[in-house]
Amino acid sequence: MLSLIFHWLDKLPPALRRPLVHGVVDVLLAGFARISVAGAEHIPAGPVLYVCNHLSNVDGLILNKVLHRNRPVFVAGVKLQGTPMTRVTADLLDTITVTPNSPDIDAIKRAIEQLKNGRSVLIFPEGGRSRPGTLLRGKAGAVVVARRAGLPIVPVALMGTEKLLPIQDRDMGSERPRHARVTVRIGRPFTLADLTVPRDAADERQALTDALMMRIAELLEPQYQGEYPLPAPGQQVS
Repeated sequence: MLSLIFHWLDKLPPALRRPLVHGVVDVLLAGFARISVAGAEHIPAGPVLYVCNHLSNVDGLILNKVLHRNRPVFVAGVKLQGTPMTRVTADLLDTITVTPNSPDIDAIKRAIEQLKNGRSVLIFPEGGRSRPGTLLRGKAGAVVVARRAGLPIVPVALMGTEKLLPIQDRDMGSERPRHARVTVRIGRPFTLADLTVPRDAADERQALTDALMMRIAELLEPQYQGEYPLPAPGQQVS
């Protein structure tokens, strides 16, 4: 039934489709998601670069709702154009299309341009949704954008969206919502200059990326930290 609704919506002209999709998404989120938000007071008034972990195709919709007062432009994978459901819901967001797991120079340039023009931008530094549901090794695109734009970086952590809309790799259009609690945690702004990297790092850009990812990990529960586990209380850092 849901597939038929989105297939029908996909056929409508944009001016008519968008408010209808807004309504459908609002009903689905209200019916299936219990969303809690912490740290909204950390968001500065001006443009920022948000960096967030990525668990599900519903992440952008949740974040667009939570960050509505400083609505970001999302750097989103081109695969979202592949099915009626993902195509019409992605149309609710302001997006920069990127080819995942590739050095998409044009997307990086457009993200920098948006930031310099006064818009906030949100990047998922993992480069795609995490299949294991834990933090993957970050990719350097966010550091490139942050370095060129010179604006505050705001870390965001999502938990529970992997249960709200589980990944279906065989058919992304068949993904269906399930009842789930979703937690959004927003951290304090920082800059690249605030990050500490080893002086002897072989790859300074990746070292900065890893330090940036740790800012997201600090907001996540241990089971979500993946490649960036935090030391347990009282444990010495080697």
